[in-house]
Amino acid sequence: MPLDPPRTNLRALGTWTELLACPACLSPLRLDESQAFCTGCDRVYPILDGIPILIPDRADPPASTK
Repeated sequence: MPLDPPRTNLRALGTWTELLACPACLSPLRLDESQAFCTGCDRVYPILDGIPILIPDRADPPASTK
């Protein structure tokens, strides 16, 4: 019987979160438990099961382009 993969807690990532950048503009990201916010272009990336999904097509577009 397969085991369920463990869920990643963002706090457990520690300083690794400082290395994450927006793939669209390369600005730093600000993280909460469910979203990653770009500090440069204002895109909002989802975090699913503790994993930031840093795919520009999956992000909410910047407010100026909505």
